[in-house]
Amino acid sequence: MAETGPLSDLTVVELTVHRAAPFCGALLADMGAEVIKVERPNVGDPARSQGVGPDGKSAYFMVNNRNKKSVTLDLKSDAGQEAMLELLADADVFIENFSLGVPERLGVGYDDVKAVNEDIVYASIKGYGKTGPQKEKKGLDLILQAEGGIMSVTGPEDGDPVKVGQALGDLNTGLLSTIGILARIHERDRTGEGGEFDVGLYDAVVSFLNEYITNYSMTGEVPGTQGTSHQTSVPYQLFETKDSHIVTGVGSDERWDDFVEAIGREELAEYPTNADRVEHKEEVVSIIQEEFRKETTDYWLDRLTEYGFPNGPLNDVEDVVENEQSEARGLVEEHDDPDWGECLMPGHPIHFPDHDTSIRSPAPGLGDDVDEVFGAVADEEQVEAWREGGAFGDD
Repeated sequence: MAETGPLSDLTVVELTVHRAAPFCGALLADMGAEVIKVERPNVGDPARSQGVGPDGKSAYFMVNNRNKKSVTLDLKSDAGQEAMLELLADADVFIENFSLGVPERLGVGYDDVKAVNEDIVYASIKGYGKTGPQKEKKGLDLILQAEGGIMSVTGPEDGDPVKVGQALGDLNTGLLSTIGILARIHERDRTGEGGEFDVGLYDAVVSFLNEYITNYSMTGEVPGTQGTSHQTSVPYQLFETKDSHIVTGVGSDERWDDFVEAIGREELAEYPTNADRVEHKEEVVSIIQEEFRKETTDYWLDRLTEYGFPNGPLNDVEDVVENEQSEARGLVEEHDDPDWGECLMPGHPIHFPDHDTSIRSPAPGLGDDVDEVFGAVADEEQVEAWREGGAFGDD
């Protein structure tokens, strides 16, 4: 059990693959929970072999499975199912993201787990959730970015739609699942009963549409790709400078005169309200862009900061890694992995002044922790019986 973190009294068992559900488990592990990842013998999570990194432990896998333990179980065997349920009997949380009906066929559906642990918080993560006409359809982040609508508003203004550069559907699903788990735990503390819930990648992507849905209901207009501009606020976007790019915006009409002064173009005063600026967006943006191109990014960063306007440069991954703010907030951690060696890992984004959420242990090798984990839930004779029954796969 972890010695630090607000969740250090929780035990989480996850039967997960790829990104969305493992990311949820990683967030819980970072906050102190003991997270035990159950993997298929000799195969493991497919993410282990996807992307850059040593055999069986890609960067993709490392990031989403640090601070966890790995055990292998053959859930198609009686011994594997028995060992799994014994493990779950003392767990607080179970996370699974297999296709609809698969956990039940493997003997670890909600009713199966509840029969051995009435207090369990059971989180199911699916492409489309557990209800609705598409519940049995498989879903991946790229497909859901398109089907969930977010791709339709992403891309160059008046250009073709593009995917968001990162798998935001997966990651938001992991975040929402974490919230769901914490909500169920809070409810359990109040009522004494556990419970289940599910999150779909489709749900997670649709939630990103936010005010687009309400705007559509009011106007009947379907928005297209937005480029780097904002759908309802002008100016609020990326601009070219003399040497690179800058982003900035004006949060209220009360500050418009100050922005006009900062930019140095008095004709912008003709558009004192955001409604005026939205109506004349092309002209307003053109004037601002013309001025920004006259000076460097550093010049505009200093000037806009002096006038109290939010602003920032367009950073790439290297810029973020080297950023002093990233270092100060622990957002990029130096990590020594036993298989990879020295590398960088993203830090935990929630900061607790009285807890350390840094990486305690590297992502595990496949089945590294079978003896430790099952030795804690059963005696040596039982563990050996499970082993002989093929619970842990071939030795």
